[in-house]
Amino acid sequence: MSFQEVKGKHKAFVFIDVVPGKDKKVLEELMKFDEVKEAHLIAGQYDILAVLEFELYGKAIFEPAQEKISQFIIGKIRKMQDVRDTNTIYSVYSLAKVGA
Repeated sequence: MSFQEVKGKHKAFVFIDVVPGKDKKVLEELMKFDEVKEAHLIAGQYDILAVLEFELYGKAIFEPAQEKISQFIIGKIRKMQDVRDTNTIYSVYSLAKVGA
């Protein structure tokens, strides 16, 4: 099995705390955004884990991606009704399996 670097696509993993009882509503609203590729109800400090993906071909690798992702989270996710808090982890380098 081999691996290759994933270029041009940038991922972020957003942990989201929501108002009790509103988790499924927020989960469904998140899935309406093209940037949200997956959303999971999770147990623990946060209620939802959203996986975001941005394609930024032809641009500098990290800073513009981080800025674009931050703008999306602040401008869209944090402004959603029933969202109380977020915590974001940015991917800075990714590998994918090829030929699997």
